[in-house]
Amino acid sequence: MSVLLRSASAALAAALAGGVPLWAADLFVFTLADGVTQYHWTNWDSELTVEDVAYASQNPWLGRTSWNVTNTLEVPTLTVKLFALNGGFNGGANLKTQIHNGLFDGASFLLSRAFMETPGAPGALGSVALSGGKVGAIDLIGSQATITVKGKVNDLDQYVPRNLYQIGCNHAFCDAGCTLNRAAYTANYSVGAGASSTFIPWASAPANPGLYNSGTLVVASGSGAVQRRTIASATAQGLILSYPLYIVPAEGDQFSAFQGCDKTSASGSGQSCSDRNNLQNYRGYEFVPPPNAAY
Repeated sequence: MSVLLRSASAALAAALAGGVPLWAADLFVFTLADGVTQYHWTNWDSELTVEDVAYASQNPWLGRTSWNVTNTLEVPTLTVKLFALNGGFNGGANLKTQIHNGLFDGASFLLSRAFMETPGAPGALGSVALSGGKVGAIDLIGSQATITVKGKVNDLDQYVPRNLYQIGCNHAFCDAGCTLNRAAYTANYSVGAGASSTFIPWASAPANPGLYNSGTLVVASGSGAVQRRTIASATAQGLILSYPLYIVPAEGDQFSAFQGCDKTSASGSGQSCSDRNNLQNYRGYEFVPPPNAAY
């Protein structure tokens, strides 16, 4: 029978071996899609500092279901519940609105448990990681959010072979295979007058707005901050979105726009691999014959 081992501090191992009475608290860490921004929360009734990291308490209140470990490729799941979300959060709209706008889209999650000899004082005992994964479906009911977290083995749920023979490039623009730097193709702008849920005018249009066709817009300030939408098309007047925003940005609000890619080798649109001097990483198969011409 295999035994699952989890790392623990020397102080915690000694306390467990000595039968010392301990108190425990759950630690919740959400890492947003940018890979930098993190929220540290605990279900303890006051703030805890564990291994030099402060975990906030009561804003929001948190709860969770049990978690499981299997020795198969079955995807483990964990349900995290956030309560009392109607108060202001992080200097912006309330947390419920921000979650509704996509705050946790693409986020990762880690559940740990802190141990304490004295309630509220973890000291040198530290914490033990219990479960982690990617944020999946989110249900918002009243002032509560129910978040489903899927284990990392969910990344194995994909087609094999992974690379398909298709006309367009297999890479996503600026991913590890494309190798281009996402920051170099992202710019910040201000919202002009006359915005709607599906149209964001430029306060000052860029020289070549067509580069943002099929790109991504992220609202960066105002009550609609963190909303993310695909750009259907871009003109000198503004950006037309594929799906409507829940909250329409006000004139002067900030947003970032990430350019799109037409996934061709050399279209001359400004969005091809040739235009961006990246043909060495192109993974499209433009000369594969269509099915009715294959023999």
